[in-house]
Amino acid sequence: MAEKERIRALRRERQIRYRKKKHDYMLSLEDQNKILREEIKDLQQQREALCAVLPKQANIWTVVVDYFNLFEHGLHVNAQVSVTSPPSWSDAQLDFVRETISPNVAFNSEQGVEALIRNWQDLSQWFQDVHVELEELDKSVEGSVIAATRTSVTISEQTLRYVFPHLCESSILSRARYARHLVGQRLVMPGLARFKWDGANQCVASVTAQSDMLAPMLRVLGTLEDVANVFELSRISLDFQWRRTTS
Repeated sequence: MAEKERIRALRRERQIRYRKKKHDYMLSLEDQNKILREEIKDLQQQREALCAVLPKQANIWTVVVDYFNLFEHGLHVNAQVSVTSPPSWSDAQLDFVRETISPNVAFNSEQGVEALIRNWQDLSQWFQDVHVELEELDKSVEGSVIAATRTSVTISEQTLRYVFPHLCESSILSRARYARHLVGQRLVMPGLARFKWDGANQCVASVTAQSDMLAPMLRVLGTLEDVANVFELSRISLDFQWRRTTS
């Protein structure tokens, strides 16, 4: 009987020692976790400090990705500003253009960063719910980067007045019919944009962009003849480029 009691006492002691050892181990793990969290925090602060001091190395790939991220929804349009006022640029967009786009950039058939700026202003001002998606990036033989895009816009009354003003002539019944049919339509257009990089100056030297407006307009209007009538006097082409008028 005494032997059994002794064995039970030994087991209890072992269990107590085991529980204490386990408890001490858990406390040790918690202490180590606290130390690790502090070290991670210190490393993050050091990384942020280094990023703030060291300049970013620009390259064509990161610039193109940032370009589409910043202009995914065009320019910011202030709802309290008249629709005839140009949309405003965010600080991030302006800084990006200044830092990564050449002042003499070739943009489609035009020259100068003003042409690129005007393109985004017109797109954001005269179409609703602009959404430009970057779908794929590839490199051409000569070294430029080609971006596959998908641009979505909604045609509004404002679009008709500026982009398709001839459709607002209610005296011509066919044009009025086109206008009624187009308002509220959502167009989704596949496209391509080509970016050429100036390695010496670390900036974009050329941008060529176009989107296929024919396919979605054909789905909306039904026939090529109707599409031709709508675009005959329009201020935009079927490859989604503005037709600039000379004064």
